[in-house]
Amino acid sequence: MQPARVLVADDKENILRLFERMVDDSIALTTAPDGQRALSLALAGDYDVVVCDIRMPGVDGLTVLHEIKLARPEVEVI
Repeated sequence: MQPARVLVADDKENILRLFERMVDDSIALTTAPDGQRALSLALAGDYDVVVCDIRMPGVDGLTVLHEIKLARPEVEVI
């Protein structure tokens, strides 16, 4: 079985590192340090789930949610 593909976006480095330590081989994890990078990755990639901080400089989490759901409605965004 193919691992679940998860994208985590947060502007706090310690949160990104926490996710990296928490997941095992059943999850293919990608991290993004800001909303713009997360949006670029999510629209170009094939993710099952996007976990996104709401408050980030530049592109905020609600914008990321809106844009992903417009382009890829099958992707779950948390």
